[in-house]
Amino acid sequence: MNLNHLIEQVSAERGVELAIRHHGGEVTYATFHEAVRRLARGLHKLGVGYGDRVALMLPNLPQYPIAFYAALRLGAVVVPINMMSRGREIAWLLEDSEAKVLIAWHGLWDELERHISVISSLKHVVLLGDPIPPSAINLTQLIASNQPLADIADLDDDDPAVIQYTAGVTGTPKGAELTHGNISSNVGACRDIMKVTPRDTFLAAMPLFHPIGQTMTMHLALATGAVLELHTKFEPESVVSSIRAENCTLFVGVPSIFHILLDYSSDEDPPLEKPLRLCICGGGSIPDDVLKRFESRFGTYILECYTTSETSPVTSFNQWRTGRRVGSLGHPVPGVEMKVADERGNEVSIGEVGEIIVKGVNVMRGYINRPRLTAEVLRDGWFHTSDLGKMDINGFFYLVDRLGNRIIKGGFSIYPAEVETVLCDHPDIAEVAVVGIPDEVMGEEVKACVVLKPDATVTTEQLIEYCRERMAYYKVPALIRFYKDLPRTSTGRINRDELRG
Repeated sequence: MNLNHLIEQVSAERGVELAIRHHGGEVTYATFHEAVRRLARGLHKLGVGYGDRVALMLPNLPQYPIAFYAALRLGAVVVPINMMSRGREIAWLLEDSEAKVLIAWHGLWDELERHISVISSLKHVVLLGDPIPPSAINLTQLIASNQPLADIADLDDDDPAVIQYTAGVTGTPKGAELTHGNISSNVGACRDIMKVTPRDTFLAAMPLFHPIGQTMTMHLALATGAVLELHTKFEPESVVSSIRAENCTLFVGVPSIFHILLDYSSDEDPPLEKPLRLCICGGGSIPDDVLKRFESRFGTYILECYTTSETSPVTSFNQWRTGRRVGSLGHPVPGVEMKVADERGNEVSIGEVGEIIVKGVNVMRGYINRPRLTAEVLRDGWFHTSDLGKMDINGFFYLVDRLGNRIIKGGFSIYPAEVETVLCDHPDIAEVAVVGIPDEVMGEEVKACVVLKPDATVTTEQLIEYCRERMAYYKVPALIRFYKDLPRTSTGRINRDELRG
């Protein structure tokens, strides 16, 4: 079923009720729905149809969900792109996904212009804001100049809806193909667990290009008839102010966000008469002390969940019906199975550590353009997460470590090979290894361990600037250390454990 059927039904029921609140004003469900249908008509005139990829690179503004659902209405596939991505990263994603249309913020044009002209699949660039170049199409005008499109593409649950890129072990991102059925089932499961109703208001500070921001704020709010309060970007003062204004009931974040919000508030602040009724934490483990301090300070309750880009994204949840174990991943959501397995895929004993594997309605179809990698992670119907975990006697799952070297910084996944590939291109670098190191706020930070070529004079500051020009800011190493030689194991492999220390 096309996700637009949910939006259609809710819009018909809610009509003049508030759908979106943002710094620029308010949008009712009727206005939102009409804008979706108008943009769908505009995109259709640009040649967008079933299966075409529409890349979306916008901040948290009403135009994001409008563009998202307009593309899906035509049966097209949305390709969310991180707003922090840089030119060559964006070009790679557009080329790999074979995007036909890019809808982006006008302020990104300087970053885009010199990279996208050679992408043969890209036919149109639609920009929000002013000024825009003559070669681009104005998004606001495209919506205003078209009549609403009544038709909704007739789709099955296994038709693709989103290509969600995630960090790649090989140094390049990989696009997880998520279906309408994947996403709608995950929305339904989260709605029941979180007990979402039209009376709720979501405080949406997570970026909507992030899978948690999409499913657990945008889709969940608008498919339920709740209010979506959009924050253009995460600004701690603004979020704390919204919480204290007592206008919101639900907040979804990653561990680093909860930690940062504690730094921008105080135990001496007066207690809230109408606190957030519930907070959700995904994208990594939240320290016990941060969880308890946040709950005490804001008078709320945090439920932890387990999320991956490949599972739409929620796999397990601490739930009201089964209770909560602080520090755990909870139990699988309805329609999903989880187990902890050994290298052969056999379930291990209770309390034993193994790889977390997942089967269910939330699991992706596969990675686009990567059949071999898809076959490696989807075996006998089970998605192999590369995360190490364990299960207790009561069925609660716990995250222990990661099979690979993935770094999770503020809810974003980074693979060392991504950063290493960029640094290895620097003319002064002979060898590099990237590892994650603990960080009290972000969970993990990026550390680059560099061996320079003879007579090289490049500085730490120059290397950081080099990285900033070539990758998203969150991937840029926070720490660079120079080594004469990198430590190695007895088999000659780089000893990453020693580098982390």
